[in-house]
Amino acid sequence: MKAHVSHQTLSLPFGQVYKTLKQRIVDHGFILLHEIDTQAIVAKHGVRIAPLRQLLFFEPKYIAQIMENDPLAINDIPLKLVLHQLDETTTQLSFKNPVHSLQDYELKPEMAAELLERVQGILSF
Repeated sequence: MKAHVSHQTLSLPFGQVYKTLKQRIVDHGFILLHEIDTQAIVAKHGVRIAPLRQLLFFEPKYIAQIMENDPLAINDIPLKLVLHQLDETTTQLSFKNPVHSLQDYELKPEMAAELLERVQGILSF
């Protein structure tokens, strides 16, 4: 739901934002689980789009808490950052706010708030 998606437009080139975020994910104690190069995937089918990457990440300690309290919440993780090049010097960055996306599960609200705080630390430019 768009209401739960936070986004920002950065006056920085896509490649710089991409490289910085990959490093910050690891530096902030998360595991980079997977990277989706959407541009490359759709190009294989003859579709041309601007650079678009999705970075999926999480931390094992939260998995343990989720599995103990409400395993259905696994449907709303891992966390994902979406990077989209708007032009050569502008990148849009978005992510699903974990406070909102996890609120309907039987989880401690403090965990979601901690996740959001940590993600915001990664995104501070």
